[in-house]
Amino acid sequence: MEDVIKRVKEICEVEGLNREELAARTGMTYSRWHNLMNGRGTIKSEEIKATGLAFKEYAYWLAYGEEMPEAGQISPMTKTTQSELGTQRKA
Repeated sequence: MEDVIKRVKEICEVEGLNREELAARTGMTYSRWHNLMNGRGTIKSEEIKATGLAFKEYAYWLAYGEEMPEAGQISPMTKTTQSELGTQRKA
C-alpha cells in the first residue's frame, strides 16, 4: 500500500496541493494524511476510493499503477507531459 501513498504524493506534487488541500478534496482529515505520508498507518480501501473520486483522471493509475489513456485514465506525469506538449486530452 505504500505504492499508493507514493502515487498520492506524485498527484500532490503535480497538482500543487498541500496536505490541507488534499484533505479538503478527499474528505479525509489533515492528520490522517500527515500520518499516511509519514509512513504511519496503512491506507484503507475507502480512502483510496475517496482519493480516486477526487482525482478522477488518475483513479485507475492511483489504484493499480497503470494508465489507460484510451479511457482518460492517466498518471500525473502524463498530464505534465501533455501540458508541456500541448496535447492534453479530455478525460
